Amino acid sequence: MSEPEALFGANQNSPATSPSLSLMDQFIGIFTEPVATFKKLNAAPSWIGALTVIILVSLVVAGVWGFKVDVEAMLRPGFDANPNITQTQIDQTISFMEKFFPYIAIVQTLIIIPVIVFFLALIYWLIGKGTAEAEPPSYAHALSATAVPGLVMLPHSLLTIVMAFLRPVGGLTPEKLPPSSVGFFVNAANPKLHALLFALDPFTIGSFVLSFLAFRYTMRLKTGGAVACTALVVLITIGFRILGAK
Repeated sequence: MSEPEALFGANQNSPATSPSLSLMDQFIGIFTEPVATFKKLNAAPSWIGALTVIILVSLVVAGVWGFKVDVEAMLRPGFDANPNITQTQIDQTISFMEKFFPYIAIVQTLIIIPVIVFFLALIYWLIGKGTAEAEPPSYAHALSATAVPGLVMLPHSLLTIVMAFLRPVGGLTPEKLPPSSVGFFVNAANPKLHALLFALDPFTIGSFVLSFLAFRYTMRLKTGGAVACTALVVLITIGFRILGAK
C-alpha cells in the first residue's frame, strides 16, 4: 500500500466495496447500534457530513446565545478576580465585548471547531500508528472517530437553543442552559466543583462512551490505545473547563 493510501483511508475493506454510511444512518446508528455503526465506518470512513452539521448547529447555538447572554454578568467576575487589570480596563473591555460579542462567538465557533477536530484527529492517528490491533488506521479513520461521536450532542445543542429562548440567559455559558446536567439542579459554592457538576450530563458522558467505541472499532485500536484517546477527550471536554472555572 502506498503512503498516500495509508494516510487517507484505503484499506482491505475499501469504500469501493463497502458503501459509505449516510449522515442520517450515522446519527441513528450511534444511538441504536453504535458498535455496528463504527465497524461500518472502519470499512468506509465518513466524516465530512458529521463535521458540517456539528459546525452549523454550533453556529446557531453561538448566535442565539451570543445575542441573549448578559456579557457583563458573564465576564466581570473573572475580570474582578484578576488584580492586574484596573477597573477602567475592565469597563472598556466589557463595553467593547457587549457590542461585538455575538459576532466574536460566531467567528470563534467557525474557526475553533474544525481546527480542534483536525488537530485531535492527527493526535489520535499518531497514537493509532502504535496501538492498532492490525493495520494502522488512516487519517480518515481518525477524522471519522473524532467527528461522528459528536453527533450525540446535537439534541443537547437543540435543547440549549430552546432554553435560550424560554428563560433569561444572564451570564450563563451554553453548557449551563439545558436541564440535563447535575449542575442545573445542584448549585455548588466551589466554582470548579460546579463546573464538574455541569459536565455530569448524559449527553456528555454518552459522547465519551461513543468516542471509546469509535477508537476501538473505527480506528481498530487496542484497548489501551482507545483508553488513552478517550482520556484525552475527557481532559479536553471537562479538565480544561474545570481548571478555568472561577
